[in-house]
Amino acid sequence: MSSVVLPSEDRPMQIHFERSGGFAGLRLAHDIDSATLPADQEADLKDLVEQSRFFDLPPVLRAERPGADRFQYKLRVKGDSQEHAVEVDEAAMPSNLRPLLNWIMQAKRKA
Repeated sequence: MSSVVLPSEDRPMQIHFERSGGFAGLRLAHDIDSATLPADQEADLKDLVEQSRFFDLPPVLRAERPGADRFQYKLRVKGDSQEHAVEVDEAAMPSNLRPLLNWIMQAKRKA
């Protein structure tokens, strides 16, 4: 009996997202399992993870100067063979990561 191995792009990924801080200090959290998404949304999400070079980012990105009322983000992505977590201050946000975080926040609003 042989088992079928799906290409990595066809395997689901799990994402845990948290945003804290800001003026009101509210915490927002959202979990996504890509296997539960429509195919087009799953493809968009996987593309955004790839374009962000998420697995190449350092685990912590802090702003040079802390600022009051700024957001802090925590993001963990677990794929088929890799898992990575990043904590990032709003002021230290790499431009390639912003589209992924925006997508996740928009998905949270729709949920």
